[in-house]
Amino acid sequence: MKKIIASFLFILLFQLTEANDQKKVKPSLKQVTVFLNRAQINSAATAYIEAGTTDIILEGLPPYIDPQSIQVSGKGDFIIMSVKHSLNYVDPQKKSQEVIVLEDSIDRIQLELDIIRSLREVYMKEEQMILTNQSIRGEQNGVSPESLEEMADFFRDRLTEIRTELLTSSRKEKKVMERLQKYQNQLASLNKILNQPTAQIVVTVSTKAAKNAVLDIDYIVANAGWYPLYDLRAKDTKSPVQLSYKAQVYQNTGIDWKNVKLKLSTANPSLGGTKPQLYTWYLDIYDPVTYGYDKKPKAGRYYAPSVVDEEVMPMKSMDMKMEEPNAEGVSNYTVVTETTLAAEFDIAIPYSVESGGEGQLVDVQNYDLPATYKHSAVPKMDKDAFLMALVTGWEELNLLSGNANIYFEGTYVGQSFLDIQNTSDTLALSLGRDSKVIIERKTVKDFTKKNTIGTNKKDEYAYEIIVRNTKKDAIEITLEDQIPVTKNSQIEVEVIDNGGAEYDATTGKLTWKLKLNSAETKSVIFKYSVKYPKNKTVSGL
Repeated sequence: MKKIIASFLFILLFQLTEANDQKKVKPSLKQVTVFLNRAQINSAATAYIEAGTTDIILEGLPPYIDPQSIQVSGKGDFIIMSVKHSLNYVDPQKKSQEVIVLEDSIDRIQLELDIIRSLREVYMKEEQMILTNQSIRGEQNGVSPESLEEMADFFRDRLTEIRTELLTSSRKEKKVMERLQKYQNQLASLNKILNQPTAQIVVTVSTKAAKNAVLDIDYIVANAGWYPLYDLRAKDTKSPVQLSYKAQVYQNTGIDWKNVKLKLSTANPSLGGTKPQLYTWYLDIYDPVTYGYDKKPKAGRYYAPSVVDEEVMPMKSMDMKMEEPNAEGVSNYTVVTETTLAAEFDIAIPYSVESGGEGQLVDVQNYDLPATYKHSAVPKMDKDAFLMALVTGWEELNLLSGNANIYFEGTYVGQSFLDIQNTSDTLALSLGRDSKVIIERKTVKDFTKKNTIGTNKKDEYAYEIIVRNTKKDAIEITLEDQIPVTKNSQIEVEVIDNGGAEYDATTGKLTWKLKLNSAETKSVIFKYSVKYPKNKTVSGL
């Protein structure tokens, strides 16, 4: 028996000596590269390791890490033997400041609710006591009519007060309950995130002597990204357009980014980088057949190799002449780098972005864009003229499609959409409506008529567009209208008079480019006819 116990202790001692030492470290954030969807976290950790093999456990990491994206490198005389990723359900995410404030608010509201209910219970017991003792004997027992009247007044007045207090407290309780429910719902939504597990990365290292091991950790995390927002300002029609490029950064990773250096990238890792394959397109007669299949999951990797460094291309210099600002903006400290597949904006000033918060608006760049100002109108759809800024050279600015706030002559005029999916050399920016350019589109009755010719009908249409410039300066305006296009051989469309417009027969689009001096009025007239069988109805007319 003693030999068995001795053998067991020897084996146990051997296993303990062979087990790796463990060091738990919480990495510190160094930089976050935010993509349009997802983000790359760069952090650092330092651990003192003994001679031999040590497991450095990097804990407190967000649960949405892509294990295939993990990269770990080190500085020092030691060897990184393996890198493993796992979820930690024992130590969930800690309470955020928002959760703590909500819990305190809920406690205060609950106390207020308890006080209201306690006071209501007191009033109800008082009412019950009064009703129980309301029986009063007559004069034969020494109660005078005067005393009886006084007691009746007392019962009436006090019961009225009690009833009023009960009704008031019920309404207060209802309002407090509604407020409590809102706070509880908000807390429940945050707790869904809070109860998520944290992730940990176990880095196994080996060294011949005790020393400090410095680790550099990179990984991709989901539930984060950014999207562009723009401010477009034009002082007048003789000045360049000032474009403020901004980014709305958001993240719901479960870990706050506190005072961290941000880098914004126009890349989108969630789309994948594999080119689709075009296979032969076969046609056959449909014959339903039942197929069986066996789906077996593939084993995943625990460590991803380093990403190949991309070639950095210098950005072409731009004319940044602007008026003297009152204060510097963050965009003055942004460095733009063009890689082979994307652009990166290196924000020099640190930012804090809370997990699950409203996000953080970051100034990216400011540009002065040389622009040509012209008016444009589509009177058939809208009788207002729109002032357009025609910008060239926009391809060099690394812009993305997004919403833009428009300011003209120091006044906010509305919101537009900056569409970058444009193959044209000129980017048209709408600066809003110009009420000083008056446009009218009307039917010319003398030329509009319907005729019957044999078995066919022929409808003739004529429209006049009148433009008046009430501005002090001359303007250039582009007018757009259209003539219908037939898709049926039984329908014939004839352009009688295009009014001097550029006519696209494929789309039916008419375009006029007019110049109007101050207080000048011009008009254009276009005519067309539609011929079709008289026993048919044409849709779209």
